[in-house]
Formats: sequence, structure tokens, C-alpha cells
Amino acid sequence: MAFDDEWAGLRTDAAARMRLNGVPGGDGVPGLPGSSDADLKSSAAKKAAAITALEQHIQPDVQKAGSSMDEATEAAAKGFKEWATGAGIDGALKGWRASVKSLQARLSAEKAGLSGANRLFQGTDIHTGNQFPLLIPKDGQGVQPPFTSRLSGY
Repeated sequence: MAFDDEWAGLRTDAAARMRLNGVPGGDGVPGLPGSSDADLKSSAAKKAAAITALEQHIQPDVQKAGSSMDEATEAAAKGFKEWATGAGIDGALKGWRASVKSLQARLSAEKAGLSGANRLFQGTDIHTGNQFPLLIPKDGQGVQPPFTSRLSGY
């Protein structure tokens, strides 16, 4: 096979597989081009349920798990205080506490983000809805653009 023939075949193959506006097989992945579910959707109820789960279950459970580890680890550190193992356990405990604190901060930020998104979408919906009465005259007939008569058959 000559170089030109091989090169033409490679170019044809690459062009057949190339897709610049998405990923192949995007079906089932929300928001990806080519997916059957490519629309942006927001559910206030699902966001509220996630916020409730964070407040009532996830954050308290993380706090409880972090505290139970503290108690057991502190007891172990006291038992080994004369050894290098005690210092190692103390260092690990400090790292653990920092991780729990960081996770709690992240969960709080996610909760605030969900709540803020809910308020943003609701505020946008209310603002947009409040603009529609400006388009409807007091007689209730509605606004008729000048080009409507030309498009009446569509």
C-alpha cells in the first residue's frame, strides 16, 4: 500500500470518528449533545430533599462519626503516650479532626449552594412571570405584533 493511500484511509477513518460538539454515545448522560435528555432541568423539590438530607442525616452523622473516632483515638494516644506510637496517633488525630472539619465545611457549602440555586431559579421565574402583565393590555386582548397577520396560516 502506498503512503498516499494509507494516509487517505487514516484521514477518512479519523473524520468518521471525530465529533467536535460532544462525545460519542452521549445518550443517557443529561446535558450532553446527542443525548435524549439534553435539556437543562431543575427540580426545587429534589433540591429541598437534598438540603433536608444534608441537615438531618449527613451532617449529624459525619459529626457523630468524627466524635466517636476522637474518643477512641484519644484513649489509644494516652495508652501509648510514652512511645513514639502515641505521638503518631496524636498526629493522625489532628489530621482526622482537620478532615472532619473540612468535610463539614464542604457539606455546609453544598447545602448553601443548593439553597441559593433554588432561590435563584425561583427568583428568575417570578421576575420573568411578572413581566408578562406588561404585554397584556387592560382590555385583555393581548399584544398583536404587526407581522401576525402575514403569518396567520402558520
